[in-house]
Amino acid sequence: MKSKDLGRNAPDNVKREEMDWQGDFLHDHAFVELQVEGIPSEVDIQNLIRDTEEKLRLNASSIEQNLKELQAKVGEASSGERVPSPIECLQWFSQRNLSILKPVATGHQELLDFLRALQNSLKAGEACEEAVLQLLLNISSQCGVAFPTFFPASSEEHSSSPNLSMPRDDLALEVQKAWDDVRFSLRSHLLGKLQMMTEPSQTERELGVGTKVPQKIFYLQQLLFFYPETKVFSWYQHLQIKSVLSVLQNCQSCIPGGEKGFDRLTLGFQTASPALCSMLREEIQVLNGVAEPHNIIAFLNHVYLNTVAQELGVLMDKEIETALKDNTMHSMKGGKMSSKKSAVAPQDPSQRGRSFSLTSHQLRCLTQLTNTLLELEQTVEDLATHLGFLNCAGESVCSGKGVLKKVRDDMEVTAAVDKAATDLVLQSTEVVCLEFGWRVAFRDLVPQMAHCVKVVLDDVCNKNLQQEEATHASGSVNILITPVTNSHGRERDSPRMVAKFCADVVEQMDAFLPLAVAFRENSLLPVCSSYVEVCGRVTSFLLTRLEERAGEVPASAPFKNLPILMATSVYIHQTLAHYESQLRDSTRMPLTLLPIQRSQDVMATLHDHLTSYCVHVCAASILQDAESHYWSDPSPFYEGERCSFSIQMWHYFLTGLRSDLWGAVAPVQARQTLAQVLCETLEVLVQRYSRARPSYKRLSQIRTDITAILLCVEHLMWSVCDSVEELLRPDAARGSWMWSIHSLCNQLLTVLIVLTSPLAELHRVFQGGCGGGGSRTPKFPEGVKSHETKWLSVINPKLFTEELLRDFPAREGSSLCLFELLASEPCYNPAVLLQTILHKDCFLLQIIISYSCLCVDRGTEVSPDAHTAAAEFLEAVFSILSSLNSLPRALTRALEGYLDQRHLWEHFYNLADSSKEEPALFKYIRSIVCESTSKLLIHLVSMMQAYKDQSEPMVGQHLPENVLSKIPKEWNYIASFQDPKFNETSKNNMNLAIQALSFIFTNLPSTIASLPLPVRFLFTVAEKRLSQHARQLRSTGLLLWVILVSLCQDLENGDTLELLSGQPLERGAKDKLSLLSECLQVSLGQQKGVPKPLVHKVLQGLEEKRPKWTIMQLQKARKLCCDSVFERVESGPAQDRGGPAELTEHKIRQLLLELCHRAGGSQHLRQIHHSIQLNEGLLRSVLTPLPETHPLLDSPLGPVVFSSEASSQNQCKTQFNPLTECNSIGRNKFDQAAMGEREWDWAQLLPAYQSMSQVTFTTLLANRWEMQDAAALEDEEKILVDQLKKIYFDKSQET
Repeated sequence: MKSKDLGRNAPDNVKREEMDWQGDFLHDHAFVELQVEGIPSEVDIQNLIRDTEEKLRLNASSIEQNLKELQAKVGEASSGERVPSPIECLQWFSQRNLSILKPVATGHQELLDFLRALQNSLKAGEACEEAVLQLLLNISSQCGVAFPTFFPASSEEHSSSPNLSMPRDDLALEVQKAWDDVRFSLRSHLLGKLQMMTEPSQTERELGVGTKVPQKIFYLQQLLFFYPETKVFSWYQHLQIKSVLSVLQNCQSCIPGGEKGFDRLTLGFQTASPALCSMLREEIQVLNGVAEPHNIIAFLNHVYLNTVAQELGVLMDKEIETALKDNTMHSMKGGKMSSKKSAVAPQDPSQRGRSFSLTSHQLRCLTQLTNTLLELEQTVEDLATHLGFLNCAGESVCSGKGVLKKVRDDMEVTAAVDKAATDLVLQSTEVVCLEFGWRVAFRDLVPQMAHCVKVVLDDVCNKNLQQEEATHASGSVNILITPVTNSHGRERDSPRMVAKFCADVVEQMDAFLPLAVAFRENSLLPVCSSYVEVCGRVTSFLLTRLEERAGEVPASAPFKNLPILMATSVYIHQTLAHYESQLRDSTRMPLTLLPIQRSQDVMATLHDHLTSYCVHVCAASILQDAESHYWSDPSPFYEGERCSFSIQMWHYFLTGLRSDLWGAVAPVQARQTLAQVLCETLEVLVQRYSRARPSYKRLSQIRTDITAILLCVEHLMWSVCDSVEELLRPDAARGSWMWSIHSLCNQLLTVLIVLTSPLAELHRVFQGGCGGGGSRTPKFPEGVKSHETKWLSVINPKLFTEELLRDFPAREGSSLCLFELLASEPCYNPAVLLQTILHKDCFLLQIIISYSCLCVDRGTEVSPDAHTAAAEFLEAVFSILSSLNSLPRALTRALEGYLDQRHLWEHFYNLADSSKEEPALFKYIRSIVCESTSKLLIHLVSMMQAYKDQSEPMVGQHLPENVLSKIPKEWNYIASFQDPKFNETSKNNMNLAIQALSFIFTNLPSTIASLPLPVRFLFTVAEKRLSQHARQLRSTGLLLWVILVSLCQDLENGDTLELLSGQPLERGAKDKLSLLSECLQVSLGQQKGVPKPLVHKVLQGLEEKRPKWTIMQLQKARKLCCDSVFERVESGPAQDRGGPAELTEHKIRQLLLELCHRAGGSQHLRQIHHSIQLNEGLLRSVLTPLPETHPLLDSPLGPVVFSSEASSQNQCKTQFNPLTECNSIGRNKFDQAAMGEREWDWAQLLPAYQSMSQVTFTTLLANRWEMQDAAALEDEEKILVDQLKKIYFDKSQET
């Protein structure tokens, strides 16, 4: 409806002009659902708010203006003298308020002739129902004729509707009968259409997903034009109930003939569940367009939930009768039965006096059926919650905690109740809740299931414990293990390997958990109670067996059993905790029967057993090395070329322990256990080396020993820390093992310095005393204690530089630190992975890409599989980085080198042309860019389809002239095809093209804002590289250019438009869309040949109505392509000085949560992680700091190996190799000779330790060989020794 200036209350010309063009461009006010990828930036949020406020304002102005026009028109038709208010005008549209309208005198005979003409046409003609429907709708909307949906029962209730109000006489009865016949014929036609759409074969073959819902809504709206809501939805309910029953019965009948009993019933519902979920999803969308929220819930209850419950009850009764006969017959025969089919008789009789037994197989079938129904129940709840039933007032039928839910387990479903529900389902306005009544069907099986679940789980537990005992009695000391396939906690808290006998029992307990979850209320509670009771008893038996097997270590069982037993205890505890969380909301459930506290005690006991055993083995066995630790021996130990045997074996033992823990125990617990053992064994080493008094010949050995210890600890530290910050800045307040390890390592380094440093250097530094500040104390930020990590900078000065310790993320070496942490993780850690790949402008990804076949041409042919794997890796990188709006430069920095080396920037300019051959990367870029225009295309198609000349000709083509001639003259109806204005096709097309063009430019800024910031920044950089196209891109910029060119191509591609809209397009609509495409091309200066005159008229018409508006919209959209990106980069965490230096743990977790909720986000992260694992050696060699004299690597050590998505799912750690681990520290060789020849900068090192306490220094000084009474010293040495003794020993004696 075009807004008109009524000549009153118009403040100025500006407002009138604004209202004029608002009326011409009503589609500009429409809200287009443009999905924003990721968390939008502040600029995009502000732009979205401004656009929303503007559209709301325009809609409000348009509504206000149209209400004024409506008020004037209703005032003319009103019978009263007072002009009605706008609210009173709106009541005109309600069938209940027809009395307020002024009746129009229409002859009864004229009305009867018209209805009979329609009646005859419907009976005689073919395919004229649609034409009659359209004619009646046109008469109602154009002439204001209100056709009644029902007739009053008495004359007192009679309403004076225009032309259909008449006295209660014979002629009136004939009119009523004729009208009833007409609408009955149309009702049959519409219900037939709806019934055809419920047939799956018809739907799948002829209707698309996007077409079915709108068509159903359209048919229901047409029915509501003729009949009241209660009648329409009653008929529709019957149709849908038949459809639901058809799905259920067809799925039961299509089960293979070999299946019977509860197997057949279960398979039937498993087959029907996906179809029912699809029907529910579609039904909610349909009803959301024609019904109120509470009515939708009531409809779902009656049509779907109650129908499923009733059909299940009928089928279940049949199967119970069959089971009553079969199982009773089997039990009477006696005889032996297999464990799978063994029948167990309940102790309590059934409610109906049915005493029969359930087999274990039947119980498993019932459990699977229950699980299927629980999943269907959850799907219904999710659909009702996520689709958001919001009424006009904004009130949601869903509460804050989700959709209201009612479990009905004690009701009787009867035909009377069913009929009452049918009649009243749409009459109540109270808030209703979802009612799940399928549990009623299991009520007669409660005693049998409650008894059977006890017997089955007890039997499973006894058999597994007996089998384990038999294996143990046969002399096998190793515990059979199995990987955990169904964990009940986070991956970092879940064990990897557990004892097989426990896993088998827990698997069966998990299998029957749906019974307990479903049957927690009222009469069904015995099933849940029995399950909880038997689970508590079974897990107690398992924990007892674990304690027994742990007690055999190390007397009669190997140590490697302990990590398995500890992991199994954690697995049982997590299982019990999961059961408690699932059953916690039951008010009458005895959850205290679950031995949760005992499982915690067993976990703690096994953990203490493992750690104490490891420490005892090291202290009493491995580190007891009399030959190596004969410190007073005057002869050198292996000529000073190796460390003690015990140190090498200690390192080997810890490496093996790490492998055992990593392979079985939960990652978090494995890290804590290794840290505890490392710390406590370091205490033993500190005690022993601080008491050692080596001879002169053994100085090199003790120096080599401590050096080896510190190198081994440095390597293991990456495995026991959660983050680089924890390694470099340990917190003593937390009492962490990390802080204790740092302290012990510093003590060992102190021993090395005091015992092995040259006497002259030691005297020079400490002759003035100790305990004060050193002469060289580096400055560190507040809260960073340098002395705690001092030993790291001494043992590995190339990596742990002073700058790195002071400002970790921003300094050289930080990339290697993050990489070492990632490579040492006990499991896949997405948070560390994301932090690593984002660090330093995605430096790690740049290395992988630049050293791969994507960039390096080695002169050899690359296999197709390698190309495919490389393309999948690029897809994973693009998918991850393109969604991080808080880091807009990350994607560009990761791909910039690849685009430069391959000279691929030109592809951005021709991105819209998919016919050209191009790298796979640009397919991903095109998909995300072109996806932003899909909503615009759908709306444009709907504009063309809704154009008024689409349906009007049908009236003239399918209805005879005698029908149109019978229309009462008082109605003043003029068919549009008879209107002279109807033939002005060119003008109509031009106006429609102007509206569509205005709609496109209106939504351009929103389209740009819907694109992720990283993609926009990538196009900004690409535009700078495409200077040769600067003239074409001057007005739009590269991204806008690509979007508009892509939009033009899609508007000319009928197949694409039909695929997006889900419906076929007629020739006229395609021509109009092609005209729109040509208008856009001309506006971009990309027209092909001489444009049509109509194109110039469209562009000129838009410019006349909205001068310079298109240029303003282009500028507004382009600003979002450039300025917002740089503004976000400058104010965000990704800055030039340190890349994502401010990526805190909280920020990483937030980004990770966002990624993992995206489709394929987790898989893409795992794929990148696996590729990093496959190229550890190459990445470490590139990241490792090289000496200044060492030349940089010009080429990688070898080709980068990419992991395909399929192989990344089966990644595994390298197996522990004893020969390799014994002679290596991580990736480096255990080079003992190099350790002995290591050069120490005593002049720098000694002053840094001058702050040690005098007691510590004096104690260690006394252990130096020069301080011994029998030491052979030169004269200069004697002088230095005497002075040191006088300074420290004499003072200590006096004290």
